[in-house]
Amino acid sequence: MINTTWLNTFKTLVEIGHFTQTADKLFMTQPGVSQHIKKLETSLHVELLTREGKSFELTEQGRLVYEYALELANRENVLLECLRYDDPEAGHISFSASGAIITALYPSLLSLQQQYPNLRVNVEAAPNRRIIESISQGHIDSGMVTATIQNPELTAQYIGQLELCLIGSKEAVSTLSAIDAIKQLGVVDHPDAQYYLQKYIEDSHLNELKDAAWQDFRKVTYINQHSQILQPVSMGIGVTVLPKVAIEYSGYKDKVDVWSTEHSVSEPLYFVKKKRKKLAARYEFLLDLIKATEFA
Repeated sequence: MINTTWLNTFKTLVEIGHFTQTADKLFMTQPGVSQHIKKLETSLHVELLTREGKSFELTEQGRLVYEYALELANRENVLLECLRYDDPEAGHISFSASGAIITALYPSLLSLQQQYPNLRVNVEAAPNRRIIESISQGHIDSGMVTATIQNPELTAQYIGQLELCLIGSKEAVSTLSAIDAIKQLGVVDHPDAQYYLQKYIEDSHLNELKDAAWQDFRKVTYINQHSQILQPVSMGIGVTVLPKVAIEYSGYKDKVDVWSTEHSVSEPLYFVKKKRKKLAARYEFLLDLIKATEFA
C-alpha cells in the first residue's frame, strides 16, 4: 500500500520543481523531503527521479506515479464535494414493501425518475420479516411494514392504516356470502394470503367466519406475482384477501368487488429505517409520495 504522505510530498515536488520550496510549502526540511522521496522509491522498487545538481527529471515510472497521485487527489476532491452537498435530485433510492404497496407507489416513483433522471429507484416486494431483516443487515435503506418493530436498531414512523378486504368476482360478491364463496370457490393463495385471511377472519367480526381457519380452506391456485393475483379472482376462480389499495391499481379492478363488513379490517403502516442512519435528502421524495397515497 502506497504511503499517501510520501506520495503527496512527491506530487508537490513535481509541481513546484524545487526541493527547498517544496519543503517550505509542506513545513518540512529539505532533507525531510528527500527522505520521503527515497522512502517512496524504496517502497515501489523503482527510481522516480533522475537528479542533476539541484534540478531533476521524472523517470517513466515517476511520470506514472505522478499521474496516479493526480488521480487520487482529484478523486478525493470529488468525494469531499459530494460529502458537502447532498443532492436531492440524484442518487440511489432503495425501498421494500408488500406487493400491494409497491404496485401503488411504483408508477409515481417512475414519474419521479422521469422528472429527475439522475435518481435511481430500486424497489422490491417482500413480506414484513424479510424487509426488517434487509434493513437491519444494510441491504436496503428503507421499507414499509405492518408489523410492530422489535429490533432496537430500527426506527418506525407511523404512516397510516392499511385496509384489508376479502375480494371476489363481481358475480360472487353479489350472489354469495363470504363463507359460501370461500367454500364453493376456494382461495387464491399468495405469499401473504394466510396471514391476511386469518387477520380478516379475526377482525371483521363476521359471524359466518368466526369458526373458519386457514387449514380448512381449499386452495385453488397459488401465485407470487402480485399484479396477477386478482386475475383468477376476476374470473370466478377463488377469492382472496389483499390490501384495498391493490384493487385500485389493478388491471382487474372493474371485474372484482369486496364483501362489506361492519368493522373495517386494517393494520398500522410504518416507514422503517435504521435508527442511527440519516437518509439522504432524496428520500424526502419517497416519503412525500408515501404520505400522498391513500392506503385505506
